[in-house]
Parts: sequence; C-alpha cells; structure tokens
Amino acid sequence: MTDELDFARIKSLLADYAKTNKAKENIMKKQAANNPAYVEQLLIETQQAIAVIETGQHMPFVDSEAIDPILLKAQKGLLLSADELEKVADYLRVMTLLKRFFKRLESEAPLLSSYVQSLIELPKLEEAIYDSIEHGIVADRADRDLARLRKQLTQDQTAIREGLNHFLTNKKYKTMIQDPLIVEKNGVLTIPMKANYKNQLNGQIVASSSGGKTVYWQPSKMVNLNAEIATLKMQITNIEYAILGALTAQVFENSRDINENIAAITAIDEIMARARYSQSYDGKKPVLNHENSLELNAVRHPLLVNPVPLTVKLDQERAVLMITGPNAGGKTVALKTIGLMVLMTELGLFLPSQKPCKIPVMDQVCTLIGDHQSIDNSLSTFSAEMKQIADIISGATARSLILLDELGTGTDPNEGSAIAIGVLQELYLRGCLIVATTHYSAIKDFALKHEAFMTAEMDFDPATLSPTYRLILNRVGDSRALWIAKKVGLSDRVLHLAENYLERDEFPLAHKQVKLKEKPAAKQKPKLVLHKGDVVYISSIKKEGIFHSLDGQQAKVFVDKKFDLYPVRRLQLRRLAKDLYPEGYNLDLLFVENWQDYKFDKDLARGSKKAYKKLRKIEKSQDQTMN
Repeated sequence: MTDELDFARIKSLLADYAKTNKAKENIMKKQAANNPAYVEQLLIETQQAIAVIETGQHMPFVDSEAIDPILLKAQKGLLLSADELEKVADYLRVMTLLKRFFKRLESEAPLLSSYVQSLIELPKLEEAIYDSIEHGIVADRADRDLARLRKQLTQDQTAIREGLNHFLTNKKYKTMIQDPLIVEKNGVLTIPMKANYKNQLNGQIVASSSGGKTVYWQPSKMVNLNAEIATLKMQITNIEYAILGALTAQVFENSRDINENIAAITAIDEIMARARYSQSYDGKKPVLNHENSLELNAVRHPLLVNPVPLTVKLDQERAVLMITGPNAGGKTVALKTIGLMVLMTELGLFLPSQKPCKIPVMDQVCTLIGDHQSIDNSLSTFSAEMKQIADIISGATARSLILLDELGTGTDPNEGSAIAIGVLQELYLRGCLIVATTHYSAIKDFALKHEAFMTAEMDFDPATLSPTYRLILNRVGDSRALWIAKKVGLSDRVLHLAENYLERDEFPLAHKQVKLKEKPAAKQKPKLVLHKGDVVYISSIKKEGIFHSLDGQQAKVFVDKKFDLYPVRRLQLRRLAKDLYPEGYNLDLLFVENWQDYKFDKDLARGSKKAYKKLRKIEKSQDQTMN
C-alpha cells in the first residue's frame, strides 16, 4: 500500500532530530508498532527523554560513525594507527560520561538510566590507549627504550644540523655552495652544491637536480651519523608497531562489547530524537486503551502550516464516522490527520493536541485515498479501487482502522452507493473503526439511520460562501458543488439551469435557436505556373534564379552558376521567360555552368580540327597518367 498518509515524511522530520547516521537510518526503516505494551514503553521513553531535555543539562554524546570502520579494520586483523586508537579511547570515555550523566538523572528518567547503565565500560582498554597514545602518536611514556631511542635520535639530528651549518659558514666551501641552506633529500639532510665541484667533495652525493647543475651533498663526517639515525628510526618504528599491535589486539578482543555499546547509544539517540521532535510541536503524551476507543482532542496535522484543530471520538458503540461537505473543504485532510495520530503514537511520538488523546493500538491502518487507477494492470479507477477494497476487507480485524475517501465513485452513483453501503456494513460487523467521506446522498441517509454511525460536516460559511475547514459532528453537509462551480467561473446561466433541476426536478428541454450559416468557400491561392527560363525569387536564400524544371514538389533552379532544388512554395515569380527572350531563343544557354566546356563541346560537334587535336592531346595526357 502506498504511503497515502505521508507517514514517511513524518519519519523524515523525526530523523532530522537524531545526531547519529545509524539512528537516522533506523528511524526511516521503522514501522508503526502494534503491540500495546511495546507502544506504551516507547511513549514512556519519549516522556523521560523530554524530562532529561527539560533539566537543561548537556548530555555527552559522540557519533559512532568515526569508529565503525576502525572496529571493522581491527576485526580484519589490520594494524590500527595511533590516531585510530585514540578515537576508540575517546568513544569509550564518552560512554563512561554518558553513564554518569544518566546516573545523576535516575529519578527523572529511570527507564533510560537502566538502558545506559547496561553499557559495558572498558576502563582497562581506555587506560591502556591513553597511557600509550597522546595527540595521535605513540607517547614516550609508552616504553622506556622508545623514550631513550627518540632522545638519541633528536641528539643525532641536532648534531647533523649543527655540522651542516658549520660547513655553510666555512669560507672554503663558499664558492662551491649553490644555495646556503640545508635541504632534506631521501630522508637525509644535505647541502646543495654546484655540480662542477662534486669531485672535490669528500662525503656522499645523495641526489642531483633534474637539470644536473646541483648536487645534494652530505659531508663524510655526517655519513656515519646519518647511518646511526637510520638505525635509530628503524628501532623506534619496530617498538611503535609492537605497541600499536598490542593495543589493536585489545580492541579486537573487546570489539563485540564496543559494538553492543554502539547499538545501545544508537537506541538512546532515537529516543532523544523522538523527544526533541515531540517538543517541537508541544506534543502531549497520548493515553492508550484496549477498548478500541479513539478520542482526538483538537489535534493539528503535523505537516500543515496553521492547520484547523480536529476533534473526533469513536468507540465500539459509535464505530463509524461519515464525513460530508464540499470539495476542498478539508475532508481528506481530516482522514489523514486521524490516521497519522494513530501511526505517530505507535512510533512512540507525542501528539500535537490541545490535551491528551485516547488512542487504541491498531493492528493495521488501511487507507483508500486519492486516485487508484492502475496503468500497469490496465484497471480503471473504479476497478482498482474495488480490488483494494477487497484486499482491505479480507485482512480487516477488530483492531483495524479503516480510512476511506469518496468510496464508490467512478461508476454509476446508485450502484456505487450500494457497494459503498455494503462495504461499510461489512467492515463495521468485523469490529473495525472506520472513517469515511462521501458526496452521495444514499450513503448519507444510510449513516443517519445506522445506530453505530456518526455523521460530521466540514463547515461552510454561508456569509462568505467559503469553507472553514472545521469538522462539525452530528451534522450532514452538502457537497456545495454549485458554489465550487461558481467559484471556478461556470456561467450564471448554466448554474440557473442546474438549480432548477435540483429544486424542481425540472429538465432543461428547450430547443436550440442556433442556425448555422454556410460559410463561403475560402479563396484559394492561385497555383504557381512556371516555365523554363522564368526568373524566380527564392525566399529561403533571398536570391533570384532561373527556373529549369519541376521534380515533384521541388523546383530545379539555376542559381550562382549551378543547379539546386527548392520547394515550389518557397518560389515567387518575378519575370516571365517569354518577356525576356525572343521567340525561338535557345533557353539552354541560360543554364551553362562552364562556357569554355560548352564552346569546346560545340566545336567538336561541328567537326572543328582544332577542337579535335585538343581532344587527342587531352586523351594522350590521361593515358600517360594512368600508365
């Protein structure tokens, strides 16, 4: 069933109040609960979370998103970095702070406090990480040998830097130095020297510049010291890896407990999100009941701006509410509001009401709202609606809330009304709570006569001729079709005919006085007749040309010493050939593309020796080219 009540939008707004991505994802996946005891627990959680928020105290919290990949890495047997281990310790510390926070608020939120007290503290792991890691690196205090080696490394590095500074200030090397500075190359501190002096330098050439003009040199006195530094670095790395490996192993051993803590904190985040969202609209805790009694006290649709409050009461004695009134008067909004109040309660949310509402926990909320035409199954609106109704009836129980919008439309009104009445009676007999809307008079009459049915009208102000969107119980409203038709511009004459039919059952049978006059035949544009040699104007290229012949709807026209085809409709006759050339004139001369070729062909035709010699010469040249 589609989300006809916009319940997904409610969950999306709720998810925005969660702090962790896991909680947001869980909220969007949640379905309305149908276990009364569980729904009551959800509401108590929300109530206690609101009490925590109202204390004004800052609740310690941290998103698990940062450590999820860290735990996965440890579980795969990969070594964790110092920075990653520190993030694990930070998360463990926040869990400890969270437990202390809720311990102080045990009287305000005993249920939430019990959840948080179940968090597994891991002080040994937290202490081990903080003892060995500081500011994202392995601390000197983590190992005595590590501290000693690092101290020695610092001394050796200082000695090398001091020695290199001495060479920089030595006049002996002044002319050899390319740049008077210390440069690190391949992990070694060096001095940039001019390449043409490299054979005069005692020590090690560590690297050369790309242009070859500079070499990076380390004096021989520093080479042994640099080898010692390399050894120290390797020893330090080995000790660091050993410490990181031991801590990673501890994280792996405790990863199950940490993941359980993450799940618990995610659940706390969901509860706090429900509290914050409920507070945003000043929600009131609903009262659950097992008697299938629904009582909404001035509830407001949570997705509308400035909605009109809705008050409704249904129970087993009066289990069906039939809402009538004009289109655009708020009937569908009333249906959706009723459905959303039940679903929000079953999600653990407080309701936007004036005072606490009574809500039954339903097994299901079934809806038939909007256009149900099914293109995929080639079903009409009515057929698709009947199929959905059949499904609703087959699954309906005494704990089903059924919301039906304009039941029985899309077919003959009499037959549609009959089916709607049968459906309503069947659902009532099954013990369902039912809210339906209708325009049909037969259904309204049925509701008035049935003891278990209540009627309600979406109010309409006759002074302003506009809906007020207020639901008035125990009244039957008109559809106000004439008012709506007038509002959208239907003529007074048509409305008068409609009113006569409604009030006097009077059909408008007057004969029409309209007589159609035969329209004169439209003047046809004279057909364009063209002759060879006529000068025409081509509108598409804005040029004149000489007409040659027709090819269907295309005209062959000579323009700029070449032929082209143009639609006849694009041509305009400018001058006739008979007015331009004398009788018997050879019109083919007008279409000569190359006068030299034309004259040559004419000379050959009349037997010119000169033309014949020229032809032989051309043929001989072509033969030589081919050979």
